[in-house]
Amino acid sequence: MSKKFDVKEQARDILEENLDMEAVIYLGRISEEMEQIFSSNPTPSFADVQRIVTDYFTTDGRPAAFIEDWLRTAEEHARTRGLDDVERPKAILSDLGVFRFMWFLKERGLTEEQINIVLTGAVQQATGQQGE
Repeated sequence: MSKKFDVKEQARDILEENLDMEAVIYLGRISEEMEQIFSSNPTPSFADVQRIVTDYFTTDGRPAAFIEDWLRTAEEHARTRGLDDVERPKAILSDLGVFRFMWFLKERGLTEEQINIVLTGAVQQATGQQGE
């Protein structure tokens, strides 16, 4: 059994042990909302991303200072990954999706280690990586 397969299995086990059906449905809704954002904005500009992120966090009750810091941090993170001006806005939107998943799991009481396993498993699932 490969390590990759183990991570996906661990992620599934963590979710099954810690989340009820309502929570699983909510995670699915986050995924659908993010897919819709990407479909509606296939080549977003920085202004599009700023609007989308600001709208989301404002609706979520976050203060302006949090939103500004989040956007700045996401921009710096994308830049340090060496992404160009076209790819950075997409990466920031992707970071929004990851943030939403992580925050929800944290609110549900998962530890940082559990959240990291779940996110690693989700990335492997989404990219089609399989155990060998």
